[in-house]
Amino acid sequence: MEGKIGDFLLSLGIKVYHKMEKLNEKEIVAQRQYLLSLKNFSERKTKKPLIIGLVGLVGSGKSTVAEEMALMVGATVVSGDQIRIFLRKEGERYERARKIAENVAEGVIINGGNVIIDSDFIYQKKRVSLKEKAKKMGAKVIFIRTYSEIDVMIGRIFEADYKNTPDDFFGGASSVWQGKNKGAVVKEREMICRMLSHYVAINVGNGRYKFELKKLPFKVFAEIDTTSENKWKQEVKMVAGQIRSSY
Repeated sequence: MEGKIGDFLLSLGIKVYHKMEKLNEKEIVAQRQYLLSLKNFSERKTKKPLIIGLVGLVGSGKSTVAEEMALMVGATVVSGDQIRIFLRKEGERYERARKIAENVAEGVIINGGNVIIDSDFIYQKKRVSLKEKAKKMGAKVIFIRTYSEIDVMIGRIFEADYKNTPDDFFGGASSVWQGKNKGAVVKEREMICRMLSHYVAINVGNGRYKFELKKLPFKVFAEIDTTSENKWKQEVKMVAGQIRSSY
């Protein structure tokens, strides 16, 4: 159930869950290693502390937008995939990746920075959890959606593999496919799994479909179309200016 009532009811359970949730020794090691891998925290360029959660499919440009936006609003990018890599190295599952991302975000906020979390916040529980943690930090949470034409997203996935620059997270994931392009295959699998959360397929006849963005059941600060390499940076710059003037 989405909306204010749904978020409120869900937040009650999450508050209790947060109190009970603890990292084990290996998860603490993974968190420490991830913190050490981060660059120096950037001083915030907004008046108030801010956490930006991204919403978008694999290949939609979340990571690229996050890095560009971080420079303009004074933020540290916290990558969900990179946290999972450190958990994998410790032989741990990914259940606490969200908590580690929230812990790191808290550290950045305390040290005078903003945070952009490079992870897909399409799911309500994940968004409400972040909002609850942000309240304790005295930080504001906003969400930015990234999207692109379907063919462009698919092309990005396979182009990266063709250039022999596979993603460390997806390239090291388990798969029955063991070819040289395993990273691209796993990325494509993840894209398919989440497709219906982001897009709706419309039959236009003769076996052809077009994909349209679903209207989100929650508020986003901005939607950034990354299809055009020549235009997305302009959109990021404009949105960053709106963020600085609003917060």
